Amino acid sequence: MGSNPPLTGAVVEILPASTYRVELADRQMVIAHLAPAVQRGFVRLRLRDQVEVELTASDRTRGRIVRVLPRP
Repeated sequence: MGSNPPLTGAVVEILPASTYRVELADRQMVIAHLAPAVQRGFVRLRLRDQVEVELTASDRTRGRIVRVLPRP
């Protein structure tokens, strides 16, 4: 996962088991979970939060949230 550049997207649905459906800037929908480094900061995501997602190399519809972007 580490070699893929992070993509920007918005949380559109909160799913069970700490997973989220994220719509990327190119309108692609992915399912993502919080990276361990983000979890340590006790982050609670809400709908329409802007995030950076790293996609997996094997399945481009799954990834992990590596950063929550600040609200404007």
